Amino acid sequence: MMTFESEFDADDDFVEIDRSDTAVRMLYTLVFYVIANVAEAVLTVLVLFQLGFALITQRQPGPDIRRFANHTISYLVRIGRYLTYNEPDPPFPFQEFPRELRLDVPVQFGEPE
Repeated sequence: MMTFESEFDADDDFVEIDRSDTAVRMLYTLVFYVIANVAEAVLTVLVLFQLGFALITQRQPGPDIRRFANHTISYLVRIGRYLTYNEPDPPFPFQEFPRELRLDVPVQFGEPE
């Protein structure tokens, strides 16, 4: 039988949430749902731009556009975690903008040299 480690413990005590806190969270959820859809549209444009750039120039896009795309992905992850109750605090602009996901090893295309 396989077991999976999780950040969630089955024995966690459930914390009762005040209804006024839930009402505020509902408003934030609606706002962040709209923001997530806008960020997803921005990410779609970035992907199409990067694909077009790679097709035309036969090179991968520069680090600035990749970094911007990575920040957009990081922000979407934080929004998703907030919307699904995996983070208690709303993301940017209520907190600092999230750090980008790590890009330790650049992707190499083509044959290894």
